[in-house]
Amino acid sequence: MKQLKWILICAACGVFCALCFDITAVAPFIWVALAPAFFVFLRGEKTLRQTILRTSAFSFALCLLYYVQIFSLDITSRTGASSGPILFLGWIALSFLHGAVFTAVLTIGVRVRCPDFLRAPLVSVLWAGAEWLLGAGVFGLPCIRLGLTQWQLLPVTQSSSVFGVIFIGMLIVLMNVLLAQSVLLKKKAGKTARFAGAAALVFFLNATLGMIMLSGGKNPEQPVSVAAVQFNVPFTQNEGEGRFEKAVTMALTAAQEKPQLIFLPENTVYGSLAEDEQLQEHFAAVTRESGGYLFTGVYGLHGYKLRNSVFMVDPSGQIGGVYNKQHLVPFFENGFENEFTFETGSQRGLFDTAYGTVGAVICFESLFPSITAETVREGAGLLFVATNDSWFTSHIPLRRHFAASTLRAQETRRWLIQAGNNGITALVDPYGQASAGLPADEEGVLTGEIEFRSALTPYTIWGELWIVIYGGGILALIILFRKKRI
Repeated sequence: MKQLKWILICAACGVFCALCFDITAVAPFIWVALAPAFFVFLRGEKTLRQTILRTSAFSFALCLLYYVQIFSLDITSRTGASSGPILFLGWIALSFLHGAVFTAVLTIGVRVRCPDFLRAPLVSVLWAGAEWLLGAGVFGLPCIRLGLTQWQLLPVTQSSSVFGVIFIGMLIVLMNVLLAQSVLLKKKAGKTARFAGAAALVFFLNATLGMIMLSGGKNPEQPVSVAAVQFNVPFTQNEGEGRFEKAVTMALTAAQEKPQLIFLPENTVYGSLAEDEQLQEHFAAVTRESGGYLFTGVYGLHGYKLRNSVFMVDPSGQIGGVYNKQHLVPFFENGFENEFTFETGSQRGLFDTAYGTVGAVICFESLFPSITAETVREGAGLLFVATNDSWFTSHIPLRRHFAASTLRAQETRRWLIQAGNNGITALVDPYGQASAGLPADEEGVLTGEIEFRSALTPYTIWGELWIVIYGGGILALIILFRKKRI
């Protein structure tokens, strides 16, 4: 019964951790609420089996609850009656794979012999490594990143411009382990105060740095007027039939206000825009009316290849560039079934305009910090996320997707425009604040002003290199102290 109690505590912490991604009111408490789980992990009287049971209870509770949102994905138009079993298998597979990785790193982190003062850094860097690993490769899915829970708490996320979103998650784990140690080591003179003080210092320094960054001046550039269209034609209803006609009508209305840039969501067009002059003429009419540029998402055949793309139409009505999605959604865009297997692009989405270079990413790609960082390194002064999240019947995936986009803006210190079919359409400033937005499941045109920027952040240049340096330093210290003991 006693072992069951510890397992239930760990599972409860995993559940709470998952809720922090979706419930704004509880998200700030993640900085302290995981300490009970780490207290249980670090208790002395346990075997390897008991440790694995406790860490897996936390990890699988977190992953199972987080990924349960996969059931809000409506894929019946592609899979028919088999959609339920497919989604169930996907839920189990994702939860098992990611839960197993988190279980492994937590078990290693609490079992490896090391000095007390290195325990929290060790566990936290292993967690950071796990978050990075789960987002790597063509099948990577960088969703469970603890830093994303803090997307609305801007002071604590500003350090992502230096180290990225994974760094915020590392700090969360570091602080919780330190708090757990402050209780576990209370019998050792002075250690309770030292570890509790270290935990408070971690939070204070990060939040203070964030507040300094937020108050450090915005360095205003020449404003550029923009409009983003949200036509709200869900793909769960007749495959989004009528979206193109509605998008063009709304874009023409927006063009009358003469915005310099107009943005339309992913999948606005299904067809061969590059080859179909009649389709091109619809968008040419918009840019001739506005005198600016238009960016639109296109599903279609370009050069006899099925691609998911963003096209730019210039003020003269000509196609001024095209970006073909590079990081495809596993199984649903790169092999789920031949009918929906897309060709990948070979270059980042960079579009030169009279005002600056627009960097485009498409839907799923905005989850990957490395993609936006590389796009900015190659010259993007503004980021555009074209997305279609209308396959989901719940708003939670839309909020999660938008949370990732706000971190991409912070990491690169770029204005970001997200245009979604049914949401979330918003303008995000370089500090992660949504300056304007449209409610989900409503149609509308979002207007505002943005700025192109040119400076590169440390994260944009170095990425997650800090994980290697931090981890290598901790490993070297552990080896050094072991040799001293020998």
